[in-house]
Amino acid sequence: MTTTTIATLQAIYLLKDLDTDTLGVVAQAASTDTFDAGEDVCREGQSAGGLYLISSGSVRVTKSGADADVVMLGSGSHFGEVSLVDDAPRSATVTANERSIIIKIDAGTLHQKLAANTAAGAVFYRAAAKSLAKRLRTTTDDLAFARQLALEHHRR
Repeated sequence: MTTTTIATLQAIYLLKDLDTDTLGVVAQAASTDTFDAGEDVCREGQSAGGLYLISSGSVRVTKSGADADVVMLGSGSHFGEVSLVDDAPRSATVTANERSIIIKIDAGTLHQKLAANTAAGAVFYRAAAKSLAKRLRTTTDDLAFARQLALEHHRR
C-alpha cells in the first residue's frame, strides 16, 4: 500500500472538482492496492467499509444470479459510495479485468476526518450525492428500457 497524492485523487471523476483542502482530508483516509486480473476487489455480501477509486486498470461489477455484468468501470471511475451512506453489506462483486491500481477510502476514517472539518465534509458529501443521483437516473432509464423490452417480448 502506498500514499495517495492529491493529484492522483483529482484524476478520479467523483473528486475532480474538489478543492485541495478537501482532497487532503480524503487522502488521509486513503490506501492504495494493486489487484491482478481475476482478483476480487470486494465480494457481494461482504461487510462494506469504504469507497473504491480506480486509479488505473478496469473492473467488472457482477451480481449473483445475473446472466450479464452489471457494469464495466475503468480508470477514473469509482464504486462502493453507497457504503458511505449505509452500513449494508456489499450489493455486488467487483473483479479486476486486468492489473488495476485501486484506492480504498476507508469509510470510518473518512467520516471521522470530515466530522472534524465540516467545510470539507459539505464539499465531499455534495459530490457523492451528485454522483449517486446521476447513477440513480441512469438506473431508472435502464429499468424503463428493460421493462419496455419485457413488455414487447410478452406481447409476441
